[in-house]
Amino acid sequence: MSDAKAIDISAVEFSSAVFPSPEDRALWESLTPAQRLALIERDEDAGFRSGAARHALMREVLAEVRAETKE
Repeated sequence: MSDAKAIDISAVEFSSAVFPSPEDRALWESLTPAQRLALIERDEDAGFRSGAARHALMREVLAEVRAETKE
């Protein structure tokens, strides 16, 4: 298996964070298995580096999301 860190995926960006758009699905399908693994490792690493999530009640998070969508 190839080393995922050696694969250049710097230009690969998805437009959606949670639910993939048709374009995101097509982009994913166009990638090689090694590129997919490299993307997964990149995103997992970014998550680990971002630190612990803040403590918040579900109602607080929902209120923030609802306020953002009304703007």
